[in-house]
Amino acid sequence: MGSASKFFPLILILTTFLFTSLSLSIPFILLHGIADECSSAKSKFFTEFLSNSSGSTGYCIEVGNGQWDSWFIPLEEQSRIVCDKVKQMKELSGGYNIVGLSQGNLIARGLVEFCDDAPPVKNYVSLAGPHAGTASVPLCGSGVFCIIADGLIKSDVYTDYVQDHLAPSGYLKLPMEIPKYLEKCKFLPKLNNELPDQKNSSYKHRLSSLQKLVLIMFEDEEVVIPKETSWFGYYPDGAFNPVIPPQQTKLYTEDWIGLKTLDDTGKVEYVAVRGGHLNISTQDMQKHVVPYLV
Repeated sequence: MGSASKFFPLILILTTFLFTSLSLSIPFILLHGIADECSSAKSKFFTEFLSNSSGSTGYCIEVGNGQWDSWFIPLEEQSRIVCDKVKQMKELSGGYNIVGLSQGNLIARGLVEFCDDAPPVKNYVSLAGPHAGTASVPLCGSGVFCIIADGLIKSDVYTDYVQDHLAPSGYLKLPMEIPKYLEKCKFLPKLNNELPDQKNSSYKHRLSSLQKLVLIMFEDEEVVIPKETSWFGYYPDGAFNPVIPPQQTKLYTEDWIGLKTLDDTGKVEYVAVRGGHLNISTQDMQKHVVPYLV
C-alpha cells in the first residue's frame, strides 16, 4: 500500500499532463489547389505528413467532386461551401489552423474574411497562394474538362459568363486591364478590399486577428505569376515590371485587409523555399509549416 501510494502522485501528474496536452491540440484543415482533390496522392501526403509530424489531427476539406469543381465553381461559392462544412465540424469548434495550397489559399482567405459565426482560425500557412492575383490562368493539361476550361480561358475572362463558370477567372488580374478587373472580376477585388466604394472593415478585423500568417513563396514558381503574389507582391497597374514588393502596395500601406497590422506586430512570416510550384521538401515543411500546427 505504501509503495503504491508513492507512485500515485506521479501517475496523477502524468495523466494530467497527457490530458492537458491532448486538450490543447489544435486540429488543422487542408485546402487543396486547382485540378486536385482530397483523394489524390498529393493531398493525402500533405495531410498525413503534417498530421504525423505535428501530432495534430488534419482534415482535407473537399468542395463537391474535387477536380471538376475546383475549376468550374466560382470561388466565392467554394468559400461558402467550405464555410458551411467548417461550422458543422465539431472537431473544429474550439478553433483550428489552416494550410492552403495554391488556389486553395483564396478559399482559405474567403473562409477567414467572409465566414460568419465560424470557429476562430489560429494560424494560417499559405503555400504558393495567388494572393495579389495572377497574370496567367494555370495550365489545365488534357482531358474533357480541360477542353472546356481552355475554351473559357481563351474568351474574355471578365465577362459575367466566364466569371460565373471558371474559378481562376475570379483572381486573374491583368495589369493592362485594371479598370475592367475592378469592375467585372467577382472575387479577388472583394477579397482584397480593393473596391474604393465597397470597403468592408470586417475583412481587415478578421484577418488581423490571426495569431500567425505564414506566406511561402517558391523560388522557381511557374504557375502563379508573378511568384511574389504569394507574398502579396504584384505588378504595377498598366505594366509587367517591376514587381512591387508587398510592403509598397496600396493593399499593404493603406491596410485594406489587415496585412500591415499583422506585420507590424510580428505576426507575418515571408518565406522563400527552393523548388517549383508546391514542390516543397520535407525538410522545409518541417521547418516552415509544422511548427505552426503543433
